[in-house]
Amino acid sequence: MVEFTEKGYLHLTAEEAARFPTHTVIALLRDDELWLMPVRRAASGGLLLKQINRRGDRSLFIEELFRDRPGGYPVGKRSGRWDEERGAFIIPLEPARPFRGTSGTRKP
Repeated sequence: MVEFTEKGYLHLTAEEAARFPTHTVIALLRDDELWLMPVRRAASGGLLLKQINRRGDRSLFIEELFRDRPGGYPVGKRSGRWDEERGAFIIPLEPARPFRGTSGTRKP
């Protein structure tokens, strides 16, 4: 279970973070999913997974990635899963909601 915090961080449990041995990830928004993919060498760049407690839980600042997303930045807990075929930890996001007040048609 991951958590998107109100301060813009994504928290991963130690078990989830273990998928990323260099403690760096590439983050991609794909449709209504967030994909976290491991970086093979820390020198290659990526987002840093910072350790936040003795258990080894990790956190990364992720809010900037959602800046242009119609649904905005999600706050709260989500379930994530490792997809072996894609080599990514995938977190489903809620579908983007339409902007309130638009009905799809405008009167002149």
